Amino acid sequence: MTHRQSYDIIGDIHGCNLTLLKLLTDLGYTQDADGAYQHAERKVIFLGDFIDRGPGQREIISIVSEWSVQAVL
Repeated sequence: MTHRQSYDIIGDIHGCNLTLLKLLTDLGYTQDADGAYQHAERKVIFLGDFIDRGPGQREIISIVSEWSVQAVL
């Protein structure tokens, strides 16, 4: 039996860190001991801009730097 990886695609965060954190929580992601968000069955692919406006640009950089992120900018 082959296990297929499932993905959640999140686009254009634009520095909206609180919205991103809520979305990750709503999708079932939890933080591990290192602060990275994990899901037992899925991974995130980010599309578009991480920052360029929005109130939480530094927080976004912190969140995604804790992760081995897959992104298409």
